Amino acid sequence: MPQTGSLTVRVFTSQAQLPVAGATVIISRKEEDNRHHVYSIQTTDSSGATQPVQLDAPDLSLSESPGGAAPFSDYALVVEHPEYFLATFEKLQVFPGVETVQNVPLVPLPQPSNGEGSASPVVVTPQPL
Repeated sequence: MPQTGSLTVRVFTSQAQLPVAGATVIISRKEEDNRHHVYSIQTTDSSGATQPVQLDAPDLSLSESPGGAAPFSDYALVVEHPEYFLATFEKLQVFPGVETVQNVPLVPLPQPSNGEGSASPVVVTPQPL
């Protein structure tokens, strides 16, 4: 039986981790037909955070034996703000019954900006189990 986990995104800039308000956060997942299903589109608040999003995750019992299913579901994350480079994440892991907090550092665009530019996707490696 599928379970759920939650995902909260925290967006900031600089080494001091200053919050970025007003960033658009899109959470999606590539389905079997190779199309992305969008689960959430939110805007960060004054603290640079989104509200938690409940997402499907596999039942933990499916991963209790060797060779079983991974104990997490993969999601994609896109964060955009007009004053920063686009940030993309792939294979973001959501575990059942766990609140995942994904920190997203944004890099400011050079001034003046023509609105173009994006960074390479970040691939989140599986957690050691």
